[in-house]
Amino acid sequence: MLSEDQIAHFYREGYILIRELIPKEAIDSVMEEARTRLRVGDTWQPSIFDRDNIENISAGERKLHQLLWHPNMIAATQDLLGTPPRVYYGMLAVVPAKGGKGLPWHQDNQYTHILGGIVNVFVALMHIPPEMATLWIAPQSHRLGRLDSKENTTTAPGHRESLYEPPNAIELPTLEPGDTCIFDRNTLHRSLINTTDIDRFAYSAHFQSNHARLAETGARETNRVLATELAEMMADKA
Repeated sequence: MLSEDQIAHFYREGYILIRELIPKEAIDSVMEEARTRLRVGDTWQPSIFDRDNIENISAGERKLHQLLWHPNMIAATQDLLGTPPRVYYGMLAVVPAKGGKGLPWHQDNQYTHILGGIVNVFVALMHIPPEMATLWIAPQSHRLGRLDSKENTTTAPGHRESLYEPPNAIELPTLEPGDTCIFDRNTLHRSLINTTDIDRFAYSAHFQSNHARLAETGARETNRVLATELAEMMADKA
């Protein structure tokens, strides 16, 4: 799926932007379901993949979270991780028009610290210009390791905020449906507010390597299903 140059860029810079990773038909299918989750003008609630209740997943949830087991997603994350990917997390991420509070600079390892390989994936479900609360990345910040952080108590209460301000931050260029940014769990990233009149739809996913473990205990989490196994389970339910 990915070239050696793309994989080298990911390891060198801590992220990679892959245009049109997810085909239009899959994006259109997700968006059809996603638009039922938010009434324009209401506060949005994230729709999170329930990995502990896969056997009872509804048809609507299968449609919404189908990118977690899409063949292109599995192939790309396996190329970067070097092992079959396990599904760690999946969420429909909506920022309403003229809204959102954004998230400060942070690393996801400042929440749950995972060793052994894990990547974050941001998939554009629509045309997303920079002013529509797109993703900001700090290239090469993954090389700094897990940085000190604090709890944010102002703009994003309950979220982590890095004590380190990256000097080389970049804002992703305009994204089209299916464009995907994959980045290391130690890569600093943030988002700002959506200043447009259009609700912003994206999908956020995390995949860990087959041998990833919790830093604090050294234990492997047993409820992280292989993406290929999840694909088989969802095919059986179709």
